[in-house]
Amino acid sequence: MALPSVSDTSVWHGTVAHTLIPVNLWARGLRDRALMAQGSGTPLKGPAMRLALTLICCLLASAVAAQQNDTSNPIIARMDALVQAFNARDLAAIGAIYAPDAVLMLPGEPTIRGREAIVAQYAAAFAAEARALQFMTFDIRGFDQNAVEIGETVMMVGERRVVGRYMHLWEVVEDRILLTRDMYHVLSAE
Repeated sequence: MALPSVSDTSVWHGTVAHTLIPVNLWARGLRDRALMAQGSGTPLKGPAMRLALTLICCLLASAVAAQQNDTSNPIIARMDALVQAFNARDLAAIGAIYAPDAVLMLPGEPTIRGREAIVAQYAAAFAAEARALQFMTFDIRGFDQNAVEIGETVMMVGERRVVGRYMHLWEVVEDRILLTRDMYHVLSAE
């Protein structure tokens, strides 16, 4: 089973919709570059500007809606299953996504080795009121029997919103795609 590659899916998956955050940032740059009239350097104004922005917003909304439910990529499908299990606090389902010899690397913590220890770490996170996990995959590099995935997460821990970046190594193990290396970095906690 060869695993596929995908670049820049740029869609949040999870319980709370944050889809418009990256889309709005992208749209601002697009507007600044694409809405210049006849090369004169003058931005479109009035009705032409409103029409152009309306068309861009409609196209972006359609693209986001189409991608949000697209789990045809097996890595995104596995990540979606992990998020669903996390948000349901289903430790058995979380454990089933990790390989028996998986490794979890958290910032400032000793390396956590093995499925059981990783599941115990998730249980501790739930005890600390971790919830509402979402993810956005930026890049998947598929090889023959493994894939590397890079993305970001957003979750609530107590009353704090935690944004992180992750890198996953997925491997085909006995015809199942399992998470073997999980590296996580906290970008912000507000």
